[in-house]
Amino acid sequence: MRLTLRLTEGSLSRVHGPLRAEVREGQVMVLGAIFGRGEGFSVRRYRSYAVKALTDAVIDIVLEEGGSVEKPSPGEEPLESWVYQVDRLLRAGCRGFMVLGGVDSGKSSIAALIANRALLYGYRVGVVDSDVGQADIGPPACVSAARVLRPILWLRELRAERIRFIGYITPQRAERRISAAVVDLVSWLRRDVDVVVVDTDGWVQGVQSLEYKLEAAYLAGIDAVLVVGDQKLYRMVSSGWKRLRCGTVYLESPAVRETRDRGDRRLLRVEAYRRFLEPLRRRMVDLSEVAVLGSCFFSGEPLPREAAEGFSSVLRVRVLAASETYDTVYVVTAGQADPAGIDRLSSALNKQVYILDVNNMKGALVGIIGEEGVEVGIGLLEDIDFDGGVAKLLTPYEGPIKGLILGGTRLTENFEEYGRPLRCVL
Repeated sequence: MRLTLRLTEGSLSRVHGPLRAEVREGQVMVLGAIFGRGEGFSVRRYRSYAVKALTDAVIDIVLEEGGSVEKPSPGEEPLESWVYQVDRLLRAGCRGFMVLGGVDSGKSSIAALIANRALLYGYRVGVVDSDVGQADIGPPACVSAARVLRPILWLRELRAERIRFIGYITPQRAERRISAAVVDLVSWLRRDVDVVVVDTDGWVQGVQSLEYKLEAAYLAGIDAVLVVGDQKLYRMVSSGWKRLRCGTVYLESPAVRETRDRGDRRLLRVEAYRRFLEPLRRRMVDLSEVAVLGSCFFSGEPLPREAAEGFSSVLRVRVLAASETYDTVYVVTAGQADPAGIDRLSSALNKQVYILDVNNMKGALVGIIGEEGVEVGIGLLEDIDFDGGVAKLLTPYEGPIKGLILGGTRLTENFEEYGRPLRCVL
């Protein structure tokens, strides 16, 4: 469906995706980016934005199924206050930003707006996406970074230039890894950019949910934290984060905004996995030549094959391999072990016995470490030949592999998550 939107100077309209728009006359602002005659923008599904006419303007719009255009009521769209606050901070010399807020509060829109305003000021800009569950820039279960070279309306328009593999799609249990990843990627971006924006996840309940974000903000040299749509959160952050050079700023959420249910979120993750995993190719990785991180089994010293096989009769299941640390024996089995046998073996060895069923590792998300010692891609663990010491990996990455990081998230052949996250898939 095609329509023509006519706006008078200073007026606002609200557009819901999916749609494509081109400015025929005048000049408009969307998420802090300015579009003039002959310039266009697209609004993706699940997104909505306020369009402000900076002059009298005419916009040609092509609506796709589900897209719409409407006039907001007074006070529904906080675009002008967002732009005012961000411009004020940029003029004050603030160059590091972190955006906080609950789920669907508008965090990623604020992050994009900061990037757009910084570009208009002539700064070089980079964004760190630390939302491992609803990742936009990189794959889920990763913290990602990219430079912003042109105006954007959604962080998903960027493509990750560097990732840090976390292995989980929820921040719980991975807080310190996420914090370290944010600090590392901010430092990496600052070699080439003037302004860095960190977008965060929507977990804001409980002390731990804020502590690791605070830690990342301090260690990464963040100047200002922008809290979106939650005044209680703003008061808590303002009280606890007083060391920030540019302080804490509260921004309202739009009164009308797109919300996503669990099904929508799963679909977006599938699309993100597909973007970074296709086309899948099989790689054979010699485990004697690579480092393996995030694994219980590979964290220990391998036991002789005869000793491992000797556990089979006690556990009443075929044992493929075993390793030990100071206090734990990790046993890889081809099925479920007998619980009573686990207790007997633990007593005999005087160590805790941890069973790793090889059936649970299929489809495990894996981070791939390249020659420079950093993650260069992701893949899926297909199988491990313990006798031959070879891992079968499915990944689009074709370069040298120097290490693997095993995550607790597992995917089906259709890139859908299955099962509960595991502390150790192997």
